[in-house]
Amino acid sequence: MDNDQTLNVRSLLKRPLFQQAKLLAGKRGISRNVGWIHILEITSATPFTNKNDLILTTGLGIHQFADERMGYLQQLIAQEAAGLCIELNPYFPEVPQEMIQLANQHDFPIIVFETPVRFVDITQDVHALLINKQYQILKDMEQFARKLQQMSLDSTNIQNILRLLQEHTSSQVIYYSLIDKSLFAPPVSPKIAQDIISRYRSEIDNDAIGSKESTVFVLNEKKQIISQPVICLGQTLSYVGILLHDKEPTDYMILLLDYVVKAVAHILLRKLFIEHKSSENQAQLINDILQYKVENEEQALARIGLRPLNKGNYLFLGGLIEIEHDLVMDDEGELEALTQDIVVLLRSLLSKNGIYNLLLVKNNQIYVLCIRESFSDNPGSKIIKEPLLKTTEQLKTAINYNLSKHIKIISGFGNLKPKLVEAAQSFKEAFDTISVARMLPRPIHPFYDELGIYQLFKGMTDEHILTSYVSAHLGPVLDHDNKNNSFLLETLDQYLSCMGAKQETAERLFIHRQTLYHRLDKLEELLGEGFLRPEKRINLEVALRAYEIVGRAL
Repeated sequence: MDNDQTLNVRSLLKRPLFQQAKLLAGKRGISRNVGWIHILEITSATPFTNKNDLILTTGLGIHQFADERMGYLQQLIAQEAAGLCIELNPYFPEVPQEMIQLANQHDFPIIVFETPVRFVDITQDVHALLINKQYQILKDMEQFARKLQQMSLDSTNIQNILRLLQEHTSSQVIYYSLIDKSLFAPPVSPKIAQDIISRYRSEIDNDAIGSKESTVFVLNEKKQIISQPVICLGQTLSYVGILLHDKEPTDYMILLLDYVVKAVAHILLRKLFIEHKSSENQAQLINDILQYKVENEEQALARIGLRPLNKGNYLFLGGLIEIEHDLVMDDEGELEALTQDIVVLLRSLLSKNGIYNLLLVKNNQIYVLCIRESFSDNPGSKIIKEPLLKTTEQLKTAINYNLSKHIKIISGFGNLKPKLVEAAQSFKEAFDTISVARMLPRPIHPFYDELGIYQLFKGMTDEHILTSYVSAHLGPVLDHDNKNNSFLLETLDQYLSCMGAKQETAERLFIHRQTLYHRLDKLEELLGEGFLRPEKRINLEVALRAYEIVGRAL
């Protein structure tokens, strides 16, 4: 069904009042839309002409001078008018050849009436036609919106919605999903589908602005796509596009696309919440893993729905995300709804970044079991780290812009494990990572394998040992700083970090080199000569890192 409700020059030429008219120039521009029609008998068209206006004139005012005629026509072309209708008469008996040439260069229609015609009859006819079309558009949009609403309430079938859009635009409709398979209405062959999606994705990736509204991507001279992202909880999950062949996008199409995108967003959001609600079995599995109740690997995989791979193997990683906020909530239900929004958002981001996941929510903590397939004998952690970092950054941004600026998340992830029964250890490592992150005054990477020596510190059950160790190696420096309000500890830390390079140390501390020399002399006095020797230096570096954890206890 073709519901193109626009009026163009081609359709006007078929009207009874235009039967005696002649298309003199701009034949290739007769598909131009006509938004309004009015009479303009002056030499300057710019202030009085809008885009898609069809201008009627007898040539009065431009019949005497060639430069005025050409300037008038150039202004209409620049304003993207629909065309120019001229009633020929004794003082404007014909259209000059230079006007015809200019119009043909810009595919700008010039229509002439060789016999007298009443402009008032034309304006009345066209205005009535435009008003009727506007009324029909409103009527059709209302019917379309009702049908769309009913479809989205009846099911979560996105294909039906795409089919409805295709029927109303008579154009190929594309659904490009970032978290699921892509769809087409009408269906196309796998080869064509792959080609369209590849070109569509390329245009989206090259879109520097990343508009949240409809955008037109030009594929070639004859093809273009009107595209609009589907956004849920601030995240783009998919795109809906209309592929146009040899025709321009219309306001009517853009309105239909906007309706469809919002309907698809509601369906996706509902599916995400349904998926979240129906994940009790998965949550129970994570709970069993945390309590070390999972012992049989094959049974554990079956609970997730994973079959043993013929080639390659699965990798498992435990993660923990803690939610902090300083909001004043009216009731527990409000906090629960906020947490649920974050969980749904997290689930969509993990899927979007290619991470199969199981989630368990306990109060303000979200346990994440990440699963990846690997076909390498020695897979690196990079295959999971990069998408997880991307996910956590996107989650922070989305929460900040779409939920609340008062919410903070802290994340930690354990090491990759080759078996699901070993995931409990990965979860413990994730918990330790968050514990260390809370102790340190500076941000750290959220991965356990990047904690370095902090892994040993966290494994120590007796914190007094650490405190005693720090006092033994850094005690004199700490005492001097406390008594004299000096910065010897910071100087020592930077000096060791710079491998004893004095110039670099001074630059990092923003002090003069002479000031640094005085501080180093004092450090040597307090720590003894040769504190850069390997056996002494390693003790100092360990003590500095330990101080970050137990410093408050000293």
